[in-house]
Amino acid sequence: MTLPQSIRDIADLIGLPVTMALVRHYGGSVLKVPVGKMASQTRSELIDLLGPGAAELLIKRYSGETIYISRCADAKREDRNRKIIADFDEGKSVLDLSRNYGLSNRSIYTILKLSI
Repeated sequence: MTLPQSIRDIADLIGLPVTMALVRHYGGSVLKVPVGKMASQTRSELIDLLGPGAAELLIKRYSGETIYISRCADAKREDRNRKIIADFDEGKSVLDLSRNYGLSNRSIYTILKLSI
C-alpha cells in the first residue's frame, strides 16, 4: 500500500488499521492535536475513534501540533482494487462487482485487466 510518509509515521506509532480509521475520519483535513491531558472535543473524538491507547500515543507524540491527514486516495484505490480482484477470483460476476463497488462494468474490466 502506497502511503504518504506522514501517514506511515503515524502507522508506525499506532498501527495501520487504527491509522486508516484516522484517515477515513479526518482524511483531507488538518487535525489540531490536543495538548497534554486537557479535555477537549477533539481529544474525546480521538479516543472514541482510535481507542484510548492509540489516542494517547498520538496525542503524546503530536501534542499541540497541527497535522495534515492525507486522504490516501491512491492507497484506498489499491486496496479496493485488490478486494475486487479477490472477489472476482472467488467467483463474483463483473455485474455484481460493479454494483457492490459502485463502478461501471468497464472500470471493473480495467481493474481485472480483462477484455470486454
